[in-house]
Parts: sequence; structure tokens; C-alpha cells
Amino acid sequence: MRIRFRKISITSTLALILALAMIIGIVSNLIQPFDIKATCSVLIGCLVIWYLKPIYLKWVKGLSETAISRMLTVIFIAMMVIQLLVIHFLPASVYHDPFRVLVQAEQLSHGNLSWGDSLYFWRFPNNVSLTVLLSYWLKLTNLLQMDTYWGIHLLSLILLDLFIFAILRSVRRLSHQHGAALLAAVFFLISPFAYTYYLQVFYSDLPTLLCLAIVFNVLIGWSSFHRTKKIVAGIGLVLSVIIGEVVKPNLIVLLVAVALVGIWLLIRNRQQLKVIKTPLILIVLGFVLAVPTAAGLKSASHFKNNNQYAFPTAHWIWMSYNPQTKGKYSFSDVQTLSSIQGKQAKQAYLKKALPERLAQLGPLGIVWRWIEKASILLNVSFMPDAYSGGYIAAPKLYQKFELPLSAMGMIVMRIGFALLYAETFFRCLRLWQRRFKSTDDPRIMLTILTALGYIAFHTLLWETESRYGQVMIPLLGILCAIPSLALESERRVRPRTKTEGWLTLGALAVTIAVFVASSPLYSPKGHYVAEQQSQLSLQFDAKKTHICPYDTLSQQVKLNHQARHFSVSLAPAAEFSGTLINEQTHQHYELKRTFNALTLERTLPEGMYRIRLRNDLQRSQSVLITKTISYRLAPYPLEIDQHKHPYWSFVYTFSR
Repeated sequence: MRIRFRKISITSTLALILALAMIIGIVSNLIQPFDIKATCSVLIGCLVIWYLKPIYLKWVKGLSETAISRMLTVIFIAMMVIQLLVIHFLPASVYHDPFRVLVQAEQLSHGNLSWGDSLYFWRFPNNVSLTVLLSYWLKLTNLLQMDTYWGIHLLSLILLDLFIFAILRSVRRLSHQHGAALLAAVFFLISPFAYTYYLQVFYSDLPTLLCLAIVFNVLIGWSSFHRTKKIVAGIGLVLSVIIGEVVKPNLIVLLVAVALVGIWLLIRNRQQLKVIKTPLILIVLGFVLAVPTAAGLKSASHFKNNNQYAFPTAHWIWMSYNPQTKGKYSFSDVQTLSSIQGKQAKQAYLKKALPERLAQLGPLGIVWRWIEKASILLNVSFMPDAYSGGYIAAPKLYQKFELPLSAMGMIVMRIGFALLYAETFFRCLRLWQRRFKSTDDPRIMLTILTALGYIAFHTLLWETESRYGQVMIPLLGILCAIPSLALESERRVRPRTKTEGWLTLGALAVTIAVFVASSPLYSPKGHYVAEQQSQLSLQFDAKKTHICPYDTLSQQVKLNHQARHFSVSLAPAAEFSGTLINEQTHQHYELKRTFNALTLERTLPEGMYRIRLRNDLQRSQSVLITKTISYRLAPYPLEIDQHKHPYWSFVYTFSR
């Protein structure tokens, strides 16, 4: 008796794996960070949106194409107005890698091709291409008489809004429904997505998002393009892949996905391969050209690798399995490797250290680490604060409402992504249900495989951060817009049944009761009132500023809200006396010395203050000062013996 096996679609199998990942993402956004009131708020939002979905879809179905277009235009314009207000009134203090990239790019744009101001680029050369490309943009904005601040933020604004436009366009074009595009537009308008990290901190994540959005827009629409449009789209596709790969090398995940899909179709369905053969070849061409492009950018900027300081690639893997962390960046691991001289010696150390860590975790520990890393990757709670210490000096009116607005923004982000993951989960289940009937659509297969590639890369191999998971947006957005995967509730709009209504009401009642009984959603303690935290970091041997004997440094700071803690950073061995002066009352507060800062703990009312440091020794001392060429770090200049430096600043914080 012959047993006949039914053929299962490979796309359906991949979709089932993605569905399991989406469960982790949903749970993560519901409970992390652990706060009962926040979790209840997210649940309430999800329940209300789920119950009102049929009503919303019925209302949207009655709107004309013209009405939808007008609504989307109004939303987009309103979003852009808010973005410009944020850039002008709410400048953020950028720190860590994006700031180092910014300072080096600014330096290159003014003709200084030295890379020795810190060890950062010798240690992590992956950001060299991004820095050089940014310097070319700054050269252009310099010609237009823009300072670095507006030059950087103009680029962020253009790339961010192009990405949002591409997402809305692809969702509307694919779904053939008004509801999905309008809902996505409202999310971008009311959530922090368009106003915080991507707008205020320029880094490699935003170009990668835009690159993927362009790539999959071209892939989905290729068969419907006429000859001229195919030529233009093909050029754009190649350029997008080149820029995306040189800016963020982990885009190689897309190349692996393209190769796997191409091989599968070559073996199983050559007819389907012909449909997307040209864009797949263009994607591969983009990756091939990215290699000489990256080398050319390094050569043009006179950058040379230095193996004395370079870290082996394996250190990211080793870091991700640190038993003391959850798979995120570990400063202690960086310090350990920094103490070992030479790249080969570091590699020899990691060859022993990595297996030891894996053995220490054990099989169950490794699996649990994968779950932890996936939950961080797919969580969006900390996205608005990525690489930013907060606002330099937010206006008084905004600071009155800043804490509740930040808390609400975080909840909206979590609701939005929990619903996106839930929608993707059900669509993937729909693919699995059709596993014996459906044929493999290469576009859907490539989308799912690319998403799984990113999840696997940061879960199994690399260290993880929530910002890395944002590459899911264009990929999951496409899956949720494809009509053939639409849920029954979208195909046939029907109101919720009485049973569903009572169950929803009961769940809401319980959740609201827990919400009311739980502790406050946010605490004002520790929140910044005014700050400037940008610096090149002593860990990378940043150049220090030498201050002559008995010289005095000072800087004004305006507090738009009462503060209770003040700190100004120093080099660890520096011996400076410090005073904080209230310029309204002329009251002087002596600062207390800690290991690497001068601090003050007391209530500081609103008003104008002056930070004053003095070198009391008979020899020169170095002090921690941040310098740029034309990027304003703080509202007021740093003064050294009455000489003003408008683009220099202390590293300081005032907090509630």
C-alpha cells in the first residue's frame, strides 16, 4: 500500500514560524516594561479598537477615493507641521554612536580628513560609509548656509517622510481598501514614531527602513510597470540596495533571502521566477556594487583600518550571550576586549570565551536567551528614547504636560505594534490553513523570509535592541495589505455579536478595575529638565581640552521647570572647584565632587543659572568638554575666561 504525502507550500511553513515570532512580539509589547497600569492601558486600547473595527470599516467603505486622498493629505501635512515644531522647539541631546558619526561627518564636510580624534571608527569601522555619505550631505547644506543642526534634521525629515509616504502608498495600492491606509496614517500622526528617534537622531536605521520600503514597493508592483517606469524603478532599486548595504551591512539578510527564493523557484517553479527575475537580479547587482562603493568611500575619506584597536566580528555574538545581560550591548564586555591589544589576540580570546559562555548558559539557557532577545527585538517601548537623553531645554508649557504625553505616546506605540503583530499572526495562520492548496507566491515568500532572516540574525547571532526590529514595519505592512491574505472580518464587514460584545465589555471592566487600583503610570523622579549629554566619550580616548592654571569656565542654563538634581561631568582625575549660581537671586551653591562629576542635590526653582568651574591648581588640567564646528549643543555658549564658544558645551544634566 503506497502512502501519498500531500505537498505543503514552503511559504506556509515559513509563515507558521513567523506567526510564532509574532506571539512573542504581542506578549512583549503587552508586558514590557513591566507596569500594571501601562499593560492595562495597552489592553484597553487593543480591545476597544478590535470591537470598533467593523464600525470603522463600514464607515470607511462609504468614503470616495477623493475623500480618502484629501484625508490622507491633511494628515500628512499636519504631521509635517508637528515635525517642524519639534525640530525647532524640542531639540534633543544626541549621544553614543549617532553623535560620533555626526561630529566626524561635520569634520569631513569642512575638509578635515583626520580620523584620530577618538578610537571609535578604528574599533567599529562599520559606520565609516554612513559617516562619509553624511559628510557629502553636510557639504551641500553648508553651501546653502545651513548650520549642521538644520542640515542633519532636514535629511531626517526628508527620509522619514519619504518612508511614511512609501508605506502608505504601498498599503493603499496593495489592499485596495481605504481603511488600512487611513489607520496607518492616523498611527503615524498620533504616535511618537514620526517625532522622536527617527526625526531627532540621524542614524543608519532610517536609511535601512526606506531602502526596504523601496525594494518591496518595486518588487510588488514590477509586473504592472511599463517600460519607462521599469527603467526608473530598476535604477532606484539598485541605488537603494547599494546605499542600504554600505550604511548598514546587516542588509545582507535580504541577499540571503533573494538567493534562497531564487534557488527554490529555479527548482520548483521557473514560471514564477520569470515574473520577478529582473528585480531579483537588480537586487543582487546592488549588493555586488556595494562592495567597491564602500571601499571607495573609505579611500575618498582617507580612512584606514587599524587592527590594533579593531574588534573581531565574533565579539557581537559573544556579547549577545553574556549571562549577566539579556543579549543587548554590554559595556563591560567592550571594556574587557579593549584591554586586549591587537585584533588577533582578541580573536584568540573570543575563540575560548564564546564556547565558555554557551556552556555556562546551557541548552535551556540558550533557548531562553533567544526568547529574551526576540522579545526585546519586537518591543517598541523604548524606541522614542533611543540614543537620546531627552530634550536639551523643553519650553515651560511643554514641560507641564511632558510626562503624561510621553507615557501616552509609549502606550500608543505599544498598541499600534501589538495590533500589527496580531494582524500579521492571523494572516500567517491563514497561509498555514491553505498549506495544501496554495502555490508559492515569490513576493510573499521573499517578504516572510526577509522578516525571518532579521529575526534570526538578532535572535540567534547578534546582540539585540528594539530599534533593530523596526525593519519589520515595511515587511509586515506588506503582508497585512495583501488582499489574498485578508481576514474574513475584512472581506465581509459584520458588527460584533452580542456574545462578543458582552465578552469585550467584561474584559474591559476587569482591565479598567485593575488600571484604577494600580500605581501611577509614570513618576516624575529622575526626568530631565535641562541637559546636554552629547560627547565623544573617554572610553574611546576622545581628545580632552586643556585648561590653564586658574582659568574659569562657565555656561548659562535656563530651567523651565523645578529641578532637584544637578550634575556636570569631569574627567576622572580632574580637580576643579565648581559652583552653580542662580542669576536671579545671585545665590551660590558649592558642588560636591564624585568620581567623574560635580553634583548638587537640592531644590532648584525655575530661572537662569550659571555653571562655573575653576582650575585651582598651578598646572594645566583637562576637562570634559564637547566641541562641534556648527552644531549647537546647548542654547547658551561655553565661556572660558570671558571668551565665548557658541558650539562648545559642558556635559550636564538637571533632573526632577
